[in-house]
Amino acid sequence: MEPNFTNGLTKELRGRSIFLIGMMGSGKSSTGPIIAEILKYKYVDLDLLIEKLTKKSIDKIFSDEGEEYFRDLETQCLQEVIKLPSVVVSTGGGVVLKKENWGILRQGIIVWLDINKEIAINRLNSKENIRPLLNGNIGIKYEEIFETRKDIYAQADLIVKINNEGVKNVAEKILKDLKKRLIIN
Repeated sequence: MEPNFTNGLTKELRGRSIFLIGMMGSGKSSTGPIIAEILKYKYVDLDLLIEKLTKKSIDKIFSDEGEEYFRDLETQCLQEVIKLPSVVVSTGGGVVLKKENWGILRQGIIVWLDINKEIAINRLNSKENIRPLLNGNIGIKYEEIFETRKDIYAQADLIVKINNEGVKNVAEKILKDLKKRLIIN
């Protein structure tokens, strides 16, 4: 991206953090670091932070402690991350399920990576590590989870439709849409 574009966007953001939300397989964890690098922001992957703090995988946390315990950890980590300025945060797909988290996310800019379902399911099918919420038929489980979350995701500040673009293209698309939104608001 052009330096003037990036500098202008960084100035418009005024240190506000960017939260990437969306379904599993939407590319939050691969896109987030690229956006952070372009903006010269810090980057945090919320799931990796939780794994580092607990010294357990997300799958292990779910099986040992349950989803509610994991969601509480997620909220605690969000509460700490929001204290930092200028951060791009890749969240877990279910972060939007707790209303308390929305209060935290709203302190930054929320970007929904709205990926084509078939592409996401293909990505998830090709991954070795199965997500705890997708045990069983991935396509059916994905659809069920998406149906319960889509209206919540739609409350994001910015919705970016994703097909099969490369991550660098997705990052640039997000930044361009973000700049348009900031100029209008």
